[in-house]
Amino acid sequence: MRVDLVIRGGTVVPLVAGVEPHRNDVYVDAGRVVAVGGEDRPARRVLDASGMMVIPGMHDVHDHLRAITPGLRVGQGLKLDAFLKKMWRLNELDGPDEYRIGAALGTARLLKGGVTSVVDHIYPFHRPGLAEAAVEGYSATGIRWFMARGIMTRPYRPICEPASDAFRAIEELIDTVVPRDRLFIAPVSFRHATATVYKRSRQVADRLGIRLYTHIAETDAEVAQTREQHGARPVELLHRLGFGGEDTILVHCVKLSKPEIKLLARAGTHVVHCPNNHMKLAKGVTPVPALLAAGVNVSLGVDGMDDMLAEVRQEVLLQSLGNSDPGAVSPATALDMATSGGARALGLDSDLGTIEVGKLADLVCLDAADVQPVLDPVWTIVNRSHGRDVSHVVVEGEVVVEDGRLTLVDEAELVAEATDIASASLKRAGISDQAVIDMARRVGAVSGAG
Repeated sequence: MRVDLVIRGGTVVPLVAGVEPHRNDVYVDAGRVVAVGGEDRPARRVLDASGMMVIPGMHDVHDHLRAITPGLRVGQGLKLDAFLKKMWRLNELDGPDEYRIGAALGTARLLKGGVTSVVDHIYPFHRPGLAEAAVEGYSATGIRWFMARGIMTRPYRPICEPASDAFRAIEELIDTVVPRDRLFIAPVSFRHATATVYKRSRQVADRLGIRLYTHIAETDAEVAQTREQHGARPVELLHRLGFGGEDTILVHCVKLSKPEIKLLARAGTHVVHCPNNHMKLAKGVTPVPALLAAGVNVSLGVDGMDDMLAEVRQEVLLQSLGNSDPGAVSPATALDMATSGGARALGLDSDLGTIEVGKLADLVCLDAADVQPVLDPVWTIVNRSHGRDVSHVVVEGEVVVEDGRLTLVDEAELVAEATDIASASLKRAGISDQAVIDMARRVGAVSGAG
């Protein structure tokens, strides 16, 4: 029987317990894996994976895709809260064009690095049409997207919104703009929303049948503030408010006590670690080994940094340094966090995270030409491979990257449009002169043509 797609000649790294990597063809039909190896089948489309490693799609469980000016030094060298104050001034000027092109450019970059699912923690909502614009951007590239609709009621008035407006807007999004199973209610943090907002978020989520999401326990100042105001540490306070649970994703969780780790495990709450972001902003090291040992599901987020394979590698290295133990997190565990861990956090572990018959066909082909000899594929992927090694990407059976190029959007046009929008935004912000704008256009034209 003819199938929709065959990925031919690669080394399959299924990430299934007890199943070793093996050279085989992967057959895909109606969006799912229907065979790995076995009898040769005719296919409507063939992807040549010779000399490549075929892995499950990776999941970026925390990102902010609205940022369209990552190449600037704005905020460089600042810690988190000071950095945010700088960025809010730029956010204030953003409108639907910036949100749309940021979503398209961000998801395009992620796909080319082997990410097949992303959660965009999106805020602020200071103008109409921003959520709709972001969805248009996500949808253009073919990624599987989720929206964590942020609620920011303080402290920067020009881009804050009343909580009542936020909850009303969330209800209006459901199943019209954002499918219910792709939407999270996402207060930004205790620094940006009150405990009352968190409590109300749980009530609304339960009534609407959607999930919860937030930044938490990022800094010592946050811990001190919640203890002073509420007599509890941040994660303790969340669970008192009913915010935790199997339907909840918590991002960062750097500053955790042992009782809080036990609390996360008992509640089934998911955690996202973003190693490169934590290093950039000097947040500290999330206690991933202790979380995993307690039975907490931990996934990874790119959070505006480089690519997911860089996050996987840095997970191993950062935990090694932070715990004074080179074996604190193994390469296999880090890769599991990016694949199965992400799938579990998204509630899709029965469909994603491994390469198995019956699962959705989220598949990534990594060119191994520059990492030979490949004696241990998992070790090689984690320690030697990079986003630029991604040749083909399949999302739910659809080829969205082939030979390193996006298939659903024109990359040169996307880069050119993003450059124009970013240049205009910077000019409005008063932090760029014409020479910088012209340089951005020149660089954009070069990268777009490549």
